[in-house]
Amino acid sequence: MLPQALLNVSTHVVGDRIVPHYLSAQDEPWLRALIEECGRFVGRKRTELHERLREPLPTRAPKAKLRIAIHVLDALCRDRPAASVPPKEARAAVFREAAQSQASRADVLNRVAVSLQVTAVELEQALFADLRGERRVAELPKSVSPTQLTVAANLAIVSSLVRRAAHVRIAVWGNSRALVRHARLVGLICSVSPQKTTDGVTLDVSGPFSLFRHTEVYGRALASLLPRMAWCNEFELTAACALGRGGQLSTLVVRSGDPIGAGRELARHDSLLEERFDRDFRRAAPDWDVIREPHPVASGDSLIFPDFELVHRYDKSRRWLLEIVGFWTPKYLAEKLERLRAANIERLVLCIDQKRLCSEEDLPVDARIVRYKTRLDPRAVLAVIGG
Repeated sequence: MLPQALLNVSTHVVGDRIVPHYLSAQDEPWLRALIEECGRFVGRKRTELHERLREPLPTRAPKAKLRIAIHVLDALCRDRPAASVPPKEARAAVFREAAQSQASRADVLNRVAVSLQVTAVELEQALFADLRGERRVAELPKSVSPTQLTVAANLAIVSSLVRRAAHVRIAVWGNSRALVRHARLVGLICSVSPQKTTDGVTLDVSGPFSLFRHTEVYGRALASLLPRMAWCNEFELTAACALGRGGQLSTLVVRSGDPIGAGRELARHDSLLEERFDRDFRRAAPDWDVIREPHPVASGDSLIFPDFELVHRYDKSRRWLLEIVGFWTPKYLAEKLERLRAANIERLVLCIDQKRLCSEEDLPVDARIVRYKTRLDPRAVLAVIGG
């Protein structure tokens, strides 16, 4: 997260709209020079590197963007204390010896060094080696490039703004299931509603500044949605952010095509059971297509995200939604079945773990039921949908 001082220089406000100062391909020459300078200081104290970076780079760099890039590089560089003795242990031993004797500083260091089986010089270097400035500059990951640093800096700007949001609305089109799943997995307070378009979904998320306490954990969870939005076909994020004092809210808008990059690709399946069924069904039923991300289905005020849609390749009218009910709590199962009943899905295959003691009255009307034990047999599914 960018500190407030860096956040102030990385954006400006026009009316009530926040305009981020994104880095672009034009910044890559000086970003390359910055990466090269960091490489020259590997193994030296971090304070020495920062002193060097206060001086101009060989290539002219905008001051505000340079400060942001340095901040991001610091986060990418996973340095560790370089000491022969753990710094806390070294300090405790030296302070204890100094309190017990009236010896000079040099004598205290020599005595403690002997007891710890290191030299006095190594002991002195270890005393404050865990301080940020005293740490040694580690080698940057080989994947760090000007392009990657550009994207990381832009993501840091947007993430820092979103962490100061009172409310966030995310509209996504296509591949929305994984994003919704992630929002619920990290514990965000959100509601999901359908849009007028068939594949559009809107997430309304409470931001950290709407909570009684502005928790860093919640803000980090909210920011984790940003790189995952890029895996949707299209997205638009609108956030009401508190900048500076006074609590006045300004609006941030981030859309598809903005240079914030994409995170790691989201898992295609929620479980090993789903992954196995996807693979086994494709092999067993070559005339059927398996759609992993079918359109969500409205159920009252909420949405249902079916696990699969099965579509016959030569007769598109033969379409079935398939939902797997696995190892969940009784409360979750009851709510899930209630939403499925309310959705009135015409062609639904419900695959239920045999350990889930569901009576026929609990199940949606007209749903085709397939019970399984440890593995879902595609032949059983084919039998109920007519091969």
